[in-house]
Amino acid sequence: MDGMSSYHKPSAGLNPCESSSFSHSPSRAMSPGNYRYPEVKTPLRRQVHAPSRVGKFGMTRQIRRIRSPRRVSGNGLGGFLARNYNMLKRSALDLPVCCRKDREVIDVDDEIGVVEMISDDDDTSSEVEIVENVAMEVDEKEDEPFVNRKNGNLMMVDDANKKSSVFSNRPVRDVWGFEAYRKVLKSAENRTSKLKDRGFGDALKERCRALLRGLCSFLKQDEEPVEDVQHEPFLPLSKDDVTAVKRAFSANTRNILVTHVSSNIDITGEILRCLKPGQWLNDEVINLYLVLLKEREAREPKKFLKCHFFNTFFYTKLVNLKTGYNYGAVRRWTSVKKLGYYLIDCDKIFIPIHMNIHWTLAVINIKDRKFQYLDSFKGREPKILDALARYFVDEVRDKSEVGVDLSQWRQEFVQDLPEQRNGFDCGMFMLKYIDFYSRGLNLCFNQEQMPYFRVRTAKEILQLKAE
Repeated sequence: MDGMSSYHKPSAGLNPCESSSFSHSPSRAMSPGNYRYPEVKTPLRRQVHAPSRVGKFGMTRQIRRIRSPRRVSGNGLGGFLARNYNMLKRSALDLPVCCRKDREVIDVDDEIGVVEMISDDDDTSSEVEIVENVAMEVDEKEDEPFVNRKNGNLMMVDDANKKSSVFSNRPVRDVWGFEAYRKVLKSAENRTSKLKDRGFGDALKERCRALLRGLCSFLKQDEEPVEDVQHEPFLPLSKDDVTAVKRAFSANTRNILVTHVSSNIDITGEILRCLKPGQWLNDEVINLYLVLLKEREAREPKKFLKCHFFNTFFYTKLVNLKTGYNYGAVRRWTSVKKLGYYLIDCDKIFIPIHMNIHWTLAVINIKDRKFQYLDSFKGREPKILDALARYFVDEVRDKSEVGVDLSQWRQEFVQDLPEQRNGFDCGMFMLKYIDFYSRGLNLCFNQEQMPYFRVRTAKEILQLKAE
């Protein structure tokens, strides 16, 4: 055409946007007056967050993201990069997140290079996105490993220069595991030494000792009362106690050594001498000792059973040789106003029995529902237990106004007990039967201990306190 410059028209079916080789080809030189399509500009670069590793010669590996993987599938290098991209994309999710304040993290943006891939399957070239690799240099102040927060694997820290390190997502099971384990062990040793320097180990040991002492004391709280109760009946006497008892035995027979005001019992030198070896116990010593046992129970009610102790005159009043059984003779002995409690509320009721020249013991054992008879010569007296059973029914009906069914109760003549082996310790045996039963103990003494019990009983009477 006249006055108009000719231009080259692209062939049909060819996309102008994909013909970058046509516009840039040096073989198709165009005159200055001809028009051409504008050059294809490289799109904006986008970063792929993936780890970057340092190679053997200090070179950083380049990560390529292919925009159209299908076009480069035939190319060996393109397929390799595509597969690495997918692998790195998956492993990028496992990167640890460092939130420690004692490490300084520096981001360095460094553009490594540009690679353009051309497919052999097509005459057209594909655009390749340029990816910048970012190397993270971390100043390690402590030689410690990192733990992946997602999968819990240990992360290897390469500190060849002791100044900067690059994170590598390698678990302990790989070839680097031994080195990571060594560093973990060294770090633990360093922390242990620091704790020792601060005295943490000593403080922990002391705390453990205190806990153990507290546990031992807690366990002994349940054991000590039982052990104390078992040993208290055999506590050794001091020299002063023995001297005081000897002086009382040698005192004037008419001198009043001690007086118990509430029971109105006086103990003179002559009365106390019945506790000397080879002597028979009299009523005053037995009755005062029973009063002291009741006072002991009142002082420590949790330590001893709740008992009632009749004196030596009770049974002779209840069962008279001429008139027989007579509840009215002893009805007022157990009034609630006088005692402060009902007999049915007790665990055991002790009744001393004097048979001419021999002392025995009868027990109304409410706790175990039985009537017991204890004789240091292992004698049997069923009539005594029958009379006490009748008395207990009358007493409960009179004071508590209830009936008692004794059909399930039984009579027991205790045979497994310490035996008397002389003719004068029956009264002492009877008192120790009462003493041990009121403690809730078995009868764990013998004839050889009677001299000790005599001196101890005399000491307790002089002090007006049973132990």
